[in-house]
Amino acid sequence: MRTYSVFCILSFLLTACTQNSGPRNTNNSDPEIRKQVIGIAETYAKNKLKGAEKTVTNDGSIIFSSGDIKCVIDPSDIIIGEIDEDALKDALCSISTFQGQGLPLKEHFIMLNKNGKLSIIKELDGEMKFLSISNRTIFIETSKMAQDSPFADCQLCKVIKKYKFIGGDTVVIK
Repeated sequence: MRTYSVFCILSFLLTACTQNSGPRNTNNSDPEIRKQVIGIAETYAKNKLKGAEKTVTNDGSIIFSSGDIKCVIDPSDIIIGEIDEDALKDALCSISTFQGQGLPLKEHFIMLNKNGKLSIIKELDGEMKFLSISNRTIFIETSKMAQDSPFADCQLCKVIKKYKFIGGDTVVIK
């Protein structure tokens, strides 16, 4: 009887220690995050251009076009990292909209991951480029000059701005 009791207790302890402590969040891997970001960006472009046709170029860029308007999503520009205070990976994404031969309108999205699901928490417009996420800080390159200025792409005219997610909003930091 004593051997049976010890066997039952050991069996219970072994099975209790090997049980999964809960469902793992499989939506925190870079490929899963990238897939969600592309899905959100595609939905945004489809809603912006009703009845748009989708094309994927050889370099992986996704183009939605309707008439003379095109929305371009470049998956290589997606940046993944931790922005807010949780341990889930968040993302940055940009979409360029071209109308005719005019300059592109650039829209930039900061997406936070809540319980494995990304959502846009902030939209930024203008000529800028997401560079990286490091130590929960977003680094963005912008120009001091207007987009249509001949000096807009001048390296001396570019500045790096830093943003942090504080109190539920993104804030420029010094």
